[in-house]
Amino acid sequence: MSKRFVDPPLSGLLCLVFLISLTWQLSVPVFAQTQPQNPLDRKNVLVLYGEDQAHPAQELTDQGIRSAFRSNTLFDVQLYNEYLDVSRFGGFSQARAMADYLRRRYSGMKIHAIIAIYPHAVDFLLAERRTLFPESPIIATIITRSYAENLERSPARRFVTGTIVGDNITGVVDAALRLRPETKRVALIAGTTPNDAYNEEIFRRGFRAYAGKIDLIDLTKLSMGETLSRVGSLPPDTLVFYASIFRDGAGQSFVPREALSLVARAATVPVFSLYNIYLGFGIVGGRLVSLEEQGSEAAALALRIMGGESPASIPFGGEQAYVSAYDWRQLRRWNLSVDALPKGSIVINREFTLWDFRYYIIGAVAFFLAETALIVFLIVQRRRRKVAEEELNQFFNVSLDLLCIANTDGYFLGLNPAWEKILGYTCEELMAKRFLDFVHPDDLDRTREAISTLASQQRVFSFENRYRCKDGTYRWLEWNSAPAGKLIYAAARDITERKRAEAEVARARAELLRVERSSRLSELTASLAHELNQPLAAILSNAQAALRFLKSDKPDLNEFQEIMRDIISDDQRAGNVIRSLRSMMKREEGEKKPIILNDILNDVIHIFRSEAIFRNMSIETELDGSLPPVSGDKGQLQQVVLNIIMNGAEAMSRNPPEQRKLILRTQRKADSIWVTVRDFGPGIDKENLERVFQPFFTTKGTGLGMGLAVCNSIIKDHGGRIWAENNPDGGATFFIELPVISDQ
Repeated sequence: MSKRFVDPPLSGLLCLVFLISLTWQLSVPVFAQTQPQNPLDRKNVLVLYGEDQAHPAQELTDQGIRSAFRSNTLFDVQLYNEYLDVSRFGGFSQARAMADYLRRRYSGMKIHAIIAIYPHAVDFLLAERRTLFPESPIIATIITRSYAENLERSPARRFVTGTIVGDNITGVVDAALRLRPETKRVALIAGTTPNDAYNEEIFRRGFRAYAGKIDLIDLTKLSMGETLSRVGSLPPDTLVFYASIFRDGAGQSFVPREALSLVARAATVPVFSLYNIYLGFGIVGGRLVSLEEQGSEAAALALRIMGGESPASIPFGGEQAYVSAYDWRQLRRWNLSVDALPKGSIVINREFTLWDFRYYIIGAVAFFLAETALIVFLIVQRRRRKVAEEELNQFFNVSLDLLCIANTDGYFLGLNPAWEKILGYTCEELMAKRFLDFVHPDDLDRTREAISTLASQQRVFSFENRYRCKDGTYRWLEWNSAPAGKLIYAAARDITERKRAEAEVARARAELLRVERSSRLSELTASLAHELNQPLAAILSNAQAALRFLKSDKPDLNEFQEIMRDIISDDQRAGNVIRSLRSMMKREEGEKKPIILNDILNDVIHIFRSEAIFRNMSIETELDGSLPPVSGDKGQLQQVVLNIIMNGAEAMSRNPPEQRKLILRTQRKADSIWVTVRDFGPGIDKENLERVFQPFFTTKGTGLGMGLAVCNSIIKDHGGRIWAENNPDGGATFFIELPVISDQ
């Protein structure tokens, strides 16, 4: 029976193969390695891990994913990794905060596929799908068969496929029983996190096949101290099966492999588990889940979907993501026979004898015998290389692009004739000076940075700069450069005409923007009329009140002064409206300063006081007094809140006086502040909830429908968002979300 053993030293035969490979590479012409390749279609793939970044299992899965994407020839895949860390932060508020974070971070970016590791990552995506990556297919990875069957029966199956683990559980148990046929009991160990419960469920489902034959000892959800005490006193006819411990029954957190090491050291009987990441940390082995293969298969499914296949047409996979592997130290510890292992099993940590190296000794002898043949081979290859260099020189001289060899000291060592044709200098004139002497002064920093990158990172680098011609003009050159020790091999193409065409396109685009700005003049007029109507109405109302006080027999001077101050404030607000709308129409940012939103709401309530008395309505406030500041334009934000309050007041105009009430609230949520304005009017038709923020759309009998559109524009310019929702008990609530200043 054959076995495969890992960790052998490098043999002489491998040295021979390496030298032959190196010699062949040296025989290939230098420029053959710099041939351009066809560009691949760019795809963005998000990998959402259920645990934290340091989790070893996720590291192995990530290796499999990256390896599969690197080896594919279909797409240029850009990976983005995110971590839910549900074992430590699994609450509802954490999930919402994570959803908000992902929504903001990937706003405007198309995610072509999402690989979700563990069921709770899949559950998170399905729960947030309406607003988070609604168009992205999902590859559910490392899920149980029962979980996959639930997905098969759900509407989500049309955009979900994935890979299954856990079908190997009977294989793990069978392998353990072959090694210890006298077993009568199995002890199951698991922690208390969602991931622990997930792994525990896999084992319990597998043990059902042995019901009545083997007794189950339940050691799940215990403290680590109690677990170690129990495994240290198990009967000798028992096997321990370790699911995982992210957190024990006492609330203490662990890295599962470290927890396994504690269990294995305390155990008096062999320990088995499900995943290959635990091999070498205390388990004997078996037919284990290969997390690298899980990641690789998930990446393969993502490539098929991005290639045009429907997720619903792809069956759940994972059948091949297993490896038969054992730890030699554990086999020796429990006196288990290597001969009882399945054929082709991998055995790690084996202690080798001289007989185990017999093939390497034969390889070393073969190396010495082949040395003479290798010398002859090198001589032949040297001749072939000389011929190839002569052919390369012919290509060097006939290329229409500018080819050169330079050193890191800044001098050309070799140039082809295209230089003289394009720049006008002879090759001798160019090689007599440093090549930076010919670079346009504005491009010197960019060129020096490119040379530094080539020297430090030793990779192909592309950039553009301008070279001076002999007649004093400049030509744009596009470079592809590759380092070779202290030498630089580079090819440049004259792109001057392309640059001129791009400049013409930019000028045409600027002209189109100017025309578009002019076309918005009528929209500005409508917006200005709408927005000025409110402060002007307030001025008129206050002026009329002032006339009534003056006509009274004993006017109250203090109240008259208060009315005059309100008129001045409304006049200033009208001026702010004009400046804000003018700034928006010019596509300019208004002056933004740190602002406490509670101050904005208090100012607006004061401004609206006379109008509220006139309308016989009340305003209640629930303001969070610990709010940090936001960056904003005070006049614009006042106008937004006042516009929403006016809309709410108009919506309640037909209500009885006791039902004319507005409720204003402020509160902090994560890195943003929410302002809500609730009214008790008839609400908004469901189909119009999104349209109320569109220009020229109104649900009222009068008006141009520009107020909320302008509010939406102002809030977006402040980096926030605004939306409306109907209340379950009647009326509507408008929400404003603004980010807090980042350095607070």
